[in-house]
Amino acid sequence: MDEDFEFDVNMEDDPVLKVGGREEKEIGNKGLKKKLLKEGEGWDTPAGDEVEVHYTGTFLDGTQFDSSPDRGTPFKFKLGQGQVIKGWDEGIKTMKKGEKAVFTIPPELAYGESGSPPTIPPNATLQFDVELLSWNSVKDICKDGGIFKKILTEGEKRENPKDLDEVFVKYEAWLEDGTLISKSDGVEFTVKDGCFCPALAKAVKTMKKGEKVLLSVKPQYAFGEMGRPGSHDVGVVPPNATLLITLELVSWKVVSDITKDKKVQKKIVKEGEGYEHPNDGAIVQGI
Repeated sequence: MDEDFEFDVNMEDDPVLKVGGREEKEIGNKGLKKKLLKEGEGWDTPAGDEVEVHYTGTFLDGTQFDSSPDRGTPFKFKLGQGQVIKGWDEGIKTMKKGEKAVFTIPPELAYGESGSPPTIPPNATLQFDVELLSWNSVKDICKDGGIFKKILTEGEKRENPKDLDEVFVKYEAWLEDGTLISKSDGVEFTVKDGCFCPALAKAVKTMKKGEKVLLSVKPQYAFGEMGRPGSHDVGVVPPNATLLITLELVSWKVVSDITKDKKVQKKIVKEGEGYEHPNDGAIVQGI
């Protein structure tokens, strides 16, 4: 690297790492250090998401003990769930997509006094050269573990449907063993009224236009203790069954309660231009 190392200083005088130098930034207060090798994209960093990385692990003397590129397969895990050593959970959550960094991880954030025989000796400080390839956002949308949402395709804009809006979606639903239960190539419903099972209405309120997600739905947001008998277009759902559902929000029509008493409601069939509205007394022309 020929570029000079620089510090950017924010309002708290916290140094921001730049590519091209030897200096490291300490993360937390337990000795975890990070050296930036390549800038990532955008501003987002993973949090509780399923991440995909390439990494090479070495001891401080440079001896390599593990490498995902050597195996030819990226490593995937869910961040912040204790599936990896603490230094990884703490370090990788500071990375952006496409970023490369070297983390120096002290024993207490790695394998500690016991090590990980026969590869990692006791009290070993480790270094990992990590590239964050991608991540899939996984959210507990009801905050009770009942519906987990993984984004497969990002949506547009920032708006989400509300209770009165009419949404047009596509979905497929399976049992955990892969049995297809129901499929729709397009169905329209009012959000508050729902469709198929309660999870669809819950999930669609968190989605953007064009977004496609994979839902893991526990029985309380599917068909509960009773399950559901089969019909001509829906398979049998056993009692207490967890469902896997792919859901795509194709479009929606915004419905607003003009008088706040549901006596006058407005459905936007076609979006208008700009932000201005006619004032009282203005002359308007309709079609």
